[in-house]
Amino acid sequence: MAKAIVLCLCVLAVVCGFQQPPRQAQLSWWDRSPERKVGYYWIKTDLPAAQANALARHLNLMYEEYSRRLASLPLRGQEKLNVLIFNDPQDYLLTLRARFGVNAQGTGGMFFVTPAGAALAFWTKDLPQRRIEHVVQHEGFHQFAFSRFGDDLPMWVNEGLAEFFGESVMVDDKLILGQTTPRVLDAIKNGIEKDEFVPFRSMLSMSPAKWNAAVSNGDAAMNYHQAWSMVHFLVYGDSGKYTSAFETYLRHLNNGLPSEEAFTRTFGPDIELFEAAWKRYALAAKPSAFVTALERIEFLGEGLLELSKDKRYPKSMDELKAMLREINFEHTTHVHGRDETLKAADDALFVIPMDDVCPEQPVFEIIAAKPRPDTRRERNLEEQNPTPPSVATAHLRPRGLGLKWLRDADTNTLRYDVVVQ
Repeated sequence: MAKAIVLCLCVLAVVCGFQQPPRQAQLSWWDRSPERKVGYYWIKTDLPAAQANALARHLNLMYEEYSRRLASLPLRGQEKLNVLIFNDPQDYLLTLRARFGVNAQGTGGMFFVTPAGAALAFWTKDLPQRRIEHVVQHEGFHQFAFSRFGDDLPMWVNEGLAEFFGESVMVDDKLILGQTTPRVLDAIKNGIEKDEFVPFRSMLSMSPAKWNAAVSNGDAAMNYHQAWSMVHFLVYGDSGKYTSAFETYLRHLNNGLPSEEAFTRTFGPDIELFEAAWKRYALAAKPSAFVTALERIEFLGEGLLELSKDKRYPKSMDELKAMLREINFEHTTHVHGRDETLKAADDALFVIPMDDVCPEQPVFEIIAAKPRPDTRRERNLEEQNPTPPSVATAHLRPRGLGLKWLRDADTNTLRYDVVVQ
């Protein structure tokens, strides 16, 4: 098997319409999925036209953002913007292994480079839109960065910038950057207070092999959290004091300087002093209301879905909390080789933190379901499996959030999506 280099995890060109391919079960995913140039990208996908077009638009908006933020960095190699978007995760796993020799087990998406080709690849089936967008934004940065740094971008800044963009939120075609949740900030603060963070010198020189070994062992959480925090500090710390220097550091890397030499040439030789400034910044950081609400409303949606299986439909947030605690509800997501588990026993998951953007305390509210079935079949489906109540936010900025329930008429099963209101 060819050895793969894997980084796991506005003017917008007109988005051409995708044609939904005919159903050809006898063909492989590769043979039955059309390919089309859409803006900056060559996209190959088996998704329905509307979903494919929406993701193509998101990809192109993100490319514009990467380009604007890193405008001073020239290309070092040919830019190959190939994207493979799969509906089913099995097609994703089989195609990447068969055509490129890439083991994508346990991943939601990745950017890979092999002798057989390079691409950004991800799957979408039954995933909330926010989770898909995080993969697009994180792995999309790796793809953008490869043509500007090759293999010379240190792991901490590669993953830190990928998370910086991955944690951002697109609202009305505008990217809200710098967002983070209490979960991430608390992990960083605990790491600093317990002296379990990674020393700066070790982060600057950490090899891809050592980083990926931590991912494989499930021990990479602090690496990702700290890398994001270090980038956040260099962008926003001390009222933007380091922003210009960070751009200079990236230019040095773009020119091929080793990581530690580029860092000390830019920020000075006293790395420990710089580390101390980061610690002060990280310990004082506050979570963002909007992105925290995004994470928590997904948890609440999963909880409502679980309760609906037993025909239980709460009428208030207090009732929802009590029902979820009664069944010891937990929701686990797999991110960058590690599991993140949210538990109903945690009071914080039912509230939204206040930040400087919100004019008053944002809250979650239960919204009673109001289905409007038009046909006899739709009425029968609703009677057999009633639509659960929804959750929406009040006083959240820059926009509100809500759950939208979607029904598969063939199986009469429900899923949700998180929508910006």
